[in-house]
Amino acid sequence: MRKLLLLPFLLSSSIWAMSPEDVETLAENKCNECHLIGKLTRDSFKEIKAPPAWGIARKVKEKYKNRLNGIDYIVDYAINPDSKKMLFPKETIERFGHMPSQKGKVTEEELREIAKYILDK
Repeated sequence: MRKLLLLPFLLSSSIWAMSPEDVETLAENKCNECHLIGKLTRDSFKEIKAPPAWGIARKVKEKYKNRLNGIDYIVDYAINPDSKKMLFPKETIERFGHMPSQKGKVTEEELREIAKYILDK
């Protein structure tokens, strides 16, 4: 009986056991299509569909001095994007449009790990 009670906890906490390389791969797989993860080059600049991860990190760190609040912001914004919550100037929306919700495409736990990765990189 105890094993059955532990199984949901172990399954739900498996994300916490991810290595830094796994989190980097997760961020690249879930976010890199639109948000550049890594160094901006002339070629990647032409292909970019949303602000790069380093730009997001900079804006979040400017607004949220508390790291956990910054992580919460990224998670919330990815699931419930809203122009009123956006940290970038209006020209960013004009250039890229509004971010579609990532609800159902990425879990909250994955988003937390990605947010930590982006803010720590």
